[in-house]
Amino acid sequence: MPRVISMEGDLMESSTIETNELTKDFINKRGIIRRESRTTRALDQVKLQIKEHEIFGLIGESGSGKTTLGLALLKLMDVDSGQIIFNGNNIMKYTGRQLFGFREKTQMIFQDPYSSLNPVISVYKSIVTPLRVFHKELKEEEVLNKAIETIEMVGLTPAEQFLNKFPNQLSGGQRQRIGIARAVINNPDFIIADEPVSMLDVSLRADILNILLDLKRKFGKSMMFISHDIAVTQYVSDRIAVMHLGQLVEVAKSDRIINNPMHPYTKSLIDSIPVPDPKKKWNLDESKGQISEYVNEGKNECSYANKCPFVMDNCRKERPKFREVEKDHLVACYLYE
Repeated sequence: MPRVISMEGDLMESSTIETNELTKDFINKRGIIRRESRTTRALDQVKLQIKEHEIFGLIGESGSGKTTLGLALLKLMDVDSGQIIFNGNNIMKYTGRQLFGFREKTQMIFQDPYSSLNPVISVYKSIVTPLRVFHKELKEEEVLNKAIETIEMVGLTPAEQFLNKFPNQLSGGQRQRIGIARAVINNPDFIIADEPVSMLDVSLRADILNILLDLKRKFGKSMMFISHDIAVTQYVSDRIAVMHLGQLVEVAKSDRIINNPMHPYTKSLIDSIPVPDPKKKWNLDESKGQISEYVNEGKNECSYANKCPFVMDNCRKERPKFREVEKDHLVACYLYE
């Protein structure tokens, strides 16, 4: 019988960041005359651990809570309950100097390279801002040399040609490289890349992904890679977690998620990947399960119960716990009890 996993160190070495029972609710008010409130649970008791020197992929459809989790991990969004442990310390109550130190060690690469850069600030000023905030002791020459080194590291050469340019003078791929350079110039311990290639041409995506892989290989960076694209996530990630409506449903090494998906939701994501074969027949059985809208309102049930073709009574009574179905492969589903 698969053993129940607490997700609190059973399968892990030392971790850079981990969460325990992380929960976040959004209250949506509707109506003009009769005001109605509806609570949507964006994060539902999320437990995860990201190892040192690994790229941890997070996949799921739009609205599953991926970006909310990323913002929460960097303390850019408050949560309602739970813990976030960074380098062994609980950051939930960080303020003042402690929070300032945390900001130095964490960074985010944003999805949109067009809006993430200030249009009236030059590339040089944008990149060196973290250095001037956290390392005021550096001389201007040292700051310049560090900027040049970092710009060249992300593949923009010669770097001197880009220092005085403004975002409108750059292509989308160049802007995203500048965004990466700004994120890594301060040598952070943990980086979140939120859909970093979704707005780029296909021809540019591999270059950006290879830059992220180089950051891990050369500098040992820990990273969370957020995406809805399973193939892209597999390319860069050591492990992948699957999220559905705020709940993690499966966690495994990236090749196992792709080659041996176990949770019904993960299987549906894999089946939805387009295959360039006109003879391929789609085997999508929509007669089972409901396709109607479902919102996670924080009920103690599996978030996929409304659509799952294998739903059982237990699925609606109590959400399943993670179980180790095979080595380092965790699934939250009653099918594997």
